[in-house]
Amino acid sequence: MRDTWIKQLFELQRDATIGVQDGVVVFANPAAVSVFPHALPGISAAELLPEDVLSQEQAAFTASTTVAGRPCTVLGRRVGDIAVYTVILKEAPGEAEGRLLENLCHTMRRKLTVLNMATEVLNTADHQLEDPRQQEGLTVVNKTTYQLRRLCDNLDHLIRLGEGQGLRLEEVDLVLFCGDLIQSTAHFAEQMGHKLHFRAEVERLVMAIDPQKVTKLLLNLLSNSLGRLEEAGCVQVTLTGTKEDALLTLTDSGTGIAPERMAGVFAEHQQPFDYTDPQAGAGLGMAVCEKIAHLHGGTLLLTSQADTGTTVFLRLPIRRAPVGGALLDNQLPYGVDDGGMHMILMELSDVLGDAAFGMEYRD
Repeated sequence: MRDTWIKQLFELQRDATIGVQDGVVVFANPAAVSVFPHALPGISAAELLPEDVLSQEQAAFTASTTVAGRPCTVLGRRVGDIAVYTVILKEAPGEAEGRLLENLCHTMRRKLTVLNMATEVLNTADHQLEDPRQQEGLTVVNKTTYQLRRLCDNLDHLIRLGEGQGLRLEEVDLVLFCGDLIQSTAHFAEQMGHKLHFRAEVERLVMAIDPQKVTKLLLNLLSNSLGRLEEAGCVQVTLTGTKEDALLTLTDSGTGIAPERMAGVFAEHQQPFDYTDPQAGAGLGMAVCEKIAHLHGGTLLLTSQADTGTTVFLRLPIRRAPVGGALLDNQLPYGVDDGGMHMILMELSDVLGDAAFGMEYRD
């Protein structure tokens, strides 16, 4: 009866746990199988744990050791004449850092949501600040909030995509999808004094994509293109397609990319940081774009010449959604998120001027 109670107590524990009596394993929870493939009742505990751990007679102890060739912490306790050992494996290099960064992203996102709500109240007509300097300061705070949120979002995407996050495929007409996105973004380009054009060389191109991820990919590319433009610049987006692939081409008339920087374009946070540029980003955007393109089975190709312009080619293979999938309507995922932040404004926050983040930007 007691053995049954002990077994039930540790059955649902997430870490590997075994019970030992008189040197023999009397129970092993399901998690133990991932650590000890042969952790079966009746075998000798010496086949699973080091002797210096098994020889401990204290009522409770902790030990740092190696089990099955893997570093771990062993927690030991005694329940009557049964010794219970819980094995907590050390995380592989990078796992702990990844979890820490993910937690930091979520924490920062919550804090930024609160900050955005506060600035939203102050940006309403009823609470508008009378001092122009205070209003300018609030606008800068609002813009910085958006930039930090974009940084969190890019970092979170890199972590999740690196952990093998899958796609949520939905069928879209890529002509309408891209056309609506470009049209919604063109207003912000005009605020910067630039032109943003879209041309589709096919009437219809139905394919399965992850709408949220592809939207983020395209907005990142557009942000980079707009950021390279000088006075009265232009970005041309062209969509073509075959039976096998869709090809999006983004060509800008900007300053181009220096040859020595081309090799690191897709390398996350490996671009040299320009401390003299207050608008310099963390260099995560293109790494996110690359991972999203690869996840769709596609490729990104970039050509550039200094003082001439840059062209980005995005190829995505045409695939169909699982059986029963419906064609996505025009309610595309770039409105206001659950934190009250405008998604296009967020993705373009590193290149837009301060005026875009004043009281009128919500209209």
